[in-house]
Amino acid sequence: MRLPRYSLLLFFLIPHLFGDTLTFSNAVQQFVEYNYDLQIARHEAQKSRADLITAKEHPNPILNGSYEFMDIQHHLGDQARGSNAQVTLMLAHPFETGGKRDRRVDLANHAITYNDFIVDETVREQLTVLVDAYYAVLNDQANWFNAQENGKMYANILAIAKTKLDNGFLSQIDYQKLLLQKIDYTREIENNRLALVQDREALAALLALSASDITVTAPVNASDELQSLDSFLAKVIERADCKAAKQNVAVADASLNLEKAIAIPNVTIGAEYASFGPYYEPLLGVNFAMPLPVYDKNEGDIEKARITTLQSVNLYDKTLRMAKADVLQNYEATQSRYAIYQMMIEGFKSAKELKEKQEKIFALKGISVLELLDSQKNYRDYQKNLTQAMIDFHSATARLKLSSGLSLLDSKGH
Repeated sequence: MRLPRYSLLLFFLIPHLFGDTLTFSNAVQQFVEYNYDLQIARHEAQKSRADLITAKEHPNPILNGSYEFMDIQHHLGDQARGSNAQVTLMLAHPFETGGKRDRRVDLANHAITYNDFIVDETVREQLTVLVDAYYAVLNDQANWFNAQENGKMYANILAIAKTKLDNGFLSQIDYQKLLLQKIDYTREIENNRLALVQDREALAALLALSASDITVTAPVNASDELQSLDSFLAKVIERADCKAAKQNVAVADASLNLEKAIAIPNVTIGAEYASFGPYYEPLLGVNFAMPLPVYDKNEGDIEKARITTLQSVNLYDKTLRMAKADVLQNYEATQSRYAIYQMMIEGFKSAKELKEKQEKIFALKGISVLELLDSQKNYRDYQKNLTQAMIDFHSATARLKLSSGLSLLDSKGH
């Protein structure tokens, strides 16, 4: 599928009238790097790396100390035989069993990968917003340029009409009809200028740029052939949300393994130093503690984690199916937009020929003013429709790429 030469001429000549241009690929690169929402999403994903730090930690040792049965009357220095004063110092360390730490680390690593895919999916979704904003500006630029050119050409018609009026070849009423139509041309120029200013500001906010510096141009790969449907469907599995859904299965499995490990009781081993009055001779001891899994065996959380693994598999299947449906819809939309664009080219060509013929007839011989105005309006309508058709085709092509997980940049990174 190749775009006609007219479309390339239209969209590559216009931007030079506006100054420096911002290509679509450059806009994508700027958006991915500097967009505020995407930066926030990346920071959110970085939090999962903090979870990995926590997962690697060991339980802290516990230090207990006590001085009991103190004789206050003797200023804490009771040395009488049979004194009950007791000094105790105990250091205990919990030891995790069942590979809990390794399970936590494994879960944290899977979660990091999952969150990275979520960031990629956020980028993919937000790029659809950029596509709409970028092509809205491109559409405004083309319409504003065309409106200005149409205004200049209509001024020439008015000049001819004034000459015919002065020489008696045109009535005052017909001249007034032509003169009133100039307001519509001026209104169209101002409306398109306002739309360009507003849409340019919206695009600037997405790109974190100054709106006055933004002038866009059509993609450099506008004439590339559209790939087959099968080639797009084959790439769906590499789409970010499909990768995230698949990784979510691994996260669920790792969570189930961790819950099973939690059910295994931990062991706490301690060393104790004790001394009793009145001589306070040092004594050593050891202790051992382990909860008995008689009642709480973590069965509820294990079952919940097991069901989550089943849900994750269903979610992956659903995500993959919806992604393929998204590709099918966007592929059909692209084909439809291209067909409409082809029709608009033919219609615009005919409307332009008719307009030029009637302008010549009006200048040389004479023609009904209503017929002249009708041909002018018909030409402008087809011009707008042609511009919109090409914008729709470019936008649909970009959405098709996004839906199949392809990059919006060409092979050269432009």
